[in-house]
Amino acid sequence: MIKIGIVFGCFIPMHKGHESLIKRALDENDKIILAVCGYQADRGRDFIDFETRIRLVQKMYENDKDRIIVIKIDDKKLGLDGTFTHENWVLWGDELFANAGISPDSAHFTWYTGEPSYVDKLGAIYPDHTFTLVDRQVIKTSGTEIRNNPNEHENEINSVFLEYLRSTGKLK
Repeated sequence: MIKIGIVFGCFIPMHKGHESLIKRALDENDKIILAVCGYQADRGRDFIDFETRIRLVQKMYENDKDRIIVIKIDDKKLGLDGTFTHENWVLWGDELFANAGISPDSAHFTWYTGEPSYVDKLGAIYPDHTFTLVDRQVIKTSGTEIRNNPNEHENEINSVFLEYLRSTGKLK
């Protein structure tokens, strides 16, 4: 049976910690679903808006389309309000698999996340899937710290995102 990893996040911006997680998922699976989550007016809008983040992630992996399925999950389009109820996770998961064009029972799926509560919530919905809780401290800096001072943390930002931030003047 084919092995598919699932990695999801807002990627505001994509940084070395995200890249490490994606690499691990690729090393351990035949392919991955990489879900860019959020909405146009989310917390990242003033730094890198949602649609731009999707385009940048697609650009990063344009030469790996056979192994990496980049999808968009627009939380507001789904009517999600930022709460993590069971019903919201079901709706979110349905959207993830629909956008990837893959049935949740068609492969061996491994989810990668740094949030223990996500493992609990998603594990209740997908009991036959595997969940890998990863160390979020690959880099010691949070996305918020990077957004607040991108110049200080530019070595931690993905090169495609770095190029974009320089082109917009958000990074010198």
